[in-house]
Amino acid sequence: MRPVLGALRKERYDVILAISLAIVVLSAFGAGALSAIGGMVGLALIVGTLIESAERPPRLAWVLIAAAAAATAADIAIAGSADAVVGPAVLTLIGLAAAAVVTRQVLSRPFAGTTSLAASACAYLLIGYAFATLYMVIDRTGTTAFLSSGEALTSESAVYFSFVTLTTLGFGDLTPAADSGRVIVTLEAMAGVFYVAVAVARLVTGFSAPVAAPGVEPPSSAEASDG
Repeated sequence: MRPVLGALRKERYDVILAISLAIVVLSAFGAGALSAIGGMVGLALIVGTLIESAERPPRLAWVLIAAAAAATAADIAIAGSADAVVGPAVLTLIGLAAAAVVTRQVLSRPFAGTTSLAASACAYLLIGYAFATLYMVIDRTGTTAFLSSGEALTSESAVYFSFVTLTTLGFGDLTPAADSGRVIVTLEAMAGVFYVAVAVARLVTGFSAPVAAPGVEPPSSAEASDG
């Protein structure tokens, strides 16, 4: 895996975006263990790419990813893909961490471009996927069913419900029954609105910023106003 990630060190968010799309599609149309394994592998590639892009990649991060993968595999083997809890919990943590890192890198870029667009879309997909796995954890550990209809929350319905919530569409065909689920759903809807507002504002600012010649630093806002 390291040689593959070595080719992705220079902020290849287009590749990360493709992996993110594959994770969401696989979870929406895949089945059971295939979705869990695909999500774990995809998120490991994403986080691995972000780790390798650092100047000094921490070895501890790779150890944690390996331990998380082993725990996920053991949980699926023992409890089965339909009742596994460790796997969705691990995917939630990794997805949110990856989304936070990508968002931080997007906001720190002085100018916007295709890389920033791909990174923004990648972070948005990771947020939706992370909340989907979180809903599965709540459904499998709660005393009551997550959905008001009483049906089990599958990976397909979790991904669908998460992105409907994130985009604030609110079709109403799936609704949470537990109070914990309602709280998390509210937070995701707020996160979706807030992220879009911040991302759009940052991209507009980045695209409107003056582009400096090669080797010349762009003027600061104070210098630009003085001019």
